[in-house]
Amino acid sequence: MVDQMAVIRIKLLDSPVPIWRKIQLNPDINLDEFHEIIQIVMGWENCHLYGFYVNDKFYSEVDMMDHAIASDSITLKEVIDINKKFKYEYDFGDGWIHEITFNKYVEAVDGVTYPRCASGKGLCPPEDIGGIWGYEELLHDAESPDPSEEFLETVEYYGYTIEDLREIKNKPLNIDEINRLLKYKYD
Repeated sequence: MVDQMAVIRIKLLDSPVPIWRKIQLNPDINLDEFHEIIQIVMGWENCHLYGFYVNDKFYSEVDMMDHAIASDSITLKEVIDINKKFKYEYDFGDGWIHEITFNKYVEAVDGVTYPRCASGKGLCPPEDIGGIWGYEELLHDAESPDPSEEFLETVEYYGYTIEDLREIKNKPLNIDEINRLLKYKYD
């Protein structure tokens, strides 16, 4: 087991509601593995391309992105050594930009499964909603006293109710469920 775990904060930028996670993980994983962890902790479905922007370099899957450096060719620790803050983009169509910030290293605790989500706030937006703008519009339209039939169909398509959307700012994040998913994949 690795002695030191990296504490990383992942924040979805420009969201109309705060959406962030603080996670603890092995810093020796590569960026491709880190992408998989981000998908789980944020609640994404992992069905789109992604990329990491570290200074002037772009890391992604090279078989999908000709101009990218292979995301499995560099570890998270190497990135942290270069820059304590960098960006992660998921779904180049919707453009979900996340700010990744290294906080510190902590001692690994025996009996604790890593990676783990230590804290967080906010539920993940639905996939393919049109990015931050589509998400803002969805939340705004949910406040209408007389929503259109088309809007109600959209809400149902994404698996929500009007009440869900109206209360989304107050919905608690289920950290136990996130950690259960992480444990299932990594234990």
